Amino acid sequence: TGIEVDQIKKNQFANAADEAVAIREMASYVEGIVVQQAGVAQAGTVSPQIAQMFAHINAELGEERGAHALPPLKYDFNALEPHISGMIMEIHHTKHHQGYINNLIAATKKLVEAEAANDVSAMNALLPAIKFNGGGHLNH
Repeated sequence: TGIEVDQIKKNQFANAADEAVAIREMASYVEGIVVQQAGVAQAGTVSPQIAQMFAHINAELGEERGAHALPPLKYDFNALEPHISGMIMEIHHTKHHQGYINNLIAATKKLVEAEAANDVSAMNALLPAIKFNGGGHLNH
């Protein structure tokens, strides 16, 4: 019925808003990580968990570390209506999925700095951001 469809759309918008908050919080988290010339790690130190995440992204999407992009949808935004509104699909794809990609790229840039500085503390601090945003990118 029309009432059920309206409620579904309200739920979809609420879920989209919650996801947007999580993505923004992760962007702030990444921005707050400070890389220092700590010299506490041996040159070439790489986190196995971070390496594994980038290996999964490469295997599934063919993307090299740092070269992440929003893939085009294989269908129109409104193709899933009435179950998922076209507006929700457009927001989800162009804002949420893109948000994961933007945050993953930002975290990857900080990771390059941390690796160059041999800053294990910063590398470890970036792990949650890389897993969250890399996983979000993969899941979409």
